Amino acid sequence: MRGLRRRSRPAHPVAEHGAPPRLVDPILAAWEAFDSRRRHIRPLRPDGILGIERARLRRRVLVDGVTLRPGSPLGEMHLLNDRLRDLETRAGLADAYRQARADLQTLAAEEAAMPERERLAAFHGNGIMARFAERDGWDVRPKPDTPWQRVEDWYFRWLLVHWTPDGRERLRHGRRPLRAVDAWMSADALQRRYGRPGGGDELGVRPEPTPGPPGA
Repeated sequence: MRGLRRRSRPAHPVAEHGAPPRLVDPILAAWEAFDSRRRHIRPLRPDGILGIERARLRRRVLVDGVTLRPGSPLGEMHLLNDRLRDLETRAGLADAYRQARADLQTLAAEEAAMPERERLAAFHGNGIMARFAERDGWDVRPKPDTPWQRVEDWYFRWLLVHWTPDGRERLRHGRRPLRAVDAWMSADALQRRYGRPGGGDELGVRPEPTPGPPGA
């Protein structure tokens, strides 16, 4: 009809699919706590922000030119959200970058000291922290757009809001769609990048120009 303007759609999926409503907070918080306990996530350092879960590959994966078969020992990497929140509040994201690299240096030293038969073949992360992972030398890959992946993205957006004081603002003003990614690193690549004094420090720390989703 004349005189009525059609509403335009949001500019991108970050605005269209925002954070879960607050009423689901207790349910998702209980699930997060249960999931962390069942995975037996071990912090890499007493004051670090990364934890590791020992697992097995479920499918064939090419990592750094090496084909890994199903059943290969895998290190699933996890952000320790409570520690990251405290660190970001106290010292900012630049220090979080440094702490993550110190965690990876510790992991490289632990793996190098293990008997070869006990070492992990590769390391994998799943989340929205694409910029962190790329700057720390991970092979970051987009995930297929599936119904389950949309649910996972929704959950990761809730984690951002739940653990970050300005999480909703980051979602509102993010410059790119917020999507989860897979991040991979082979055992050899871990040693090349982090298995020496100061390993990974040459990657540098660049300040973020404006607040935005960590995966943006």
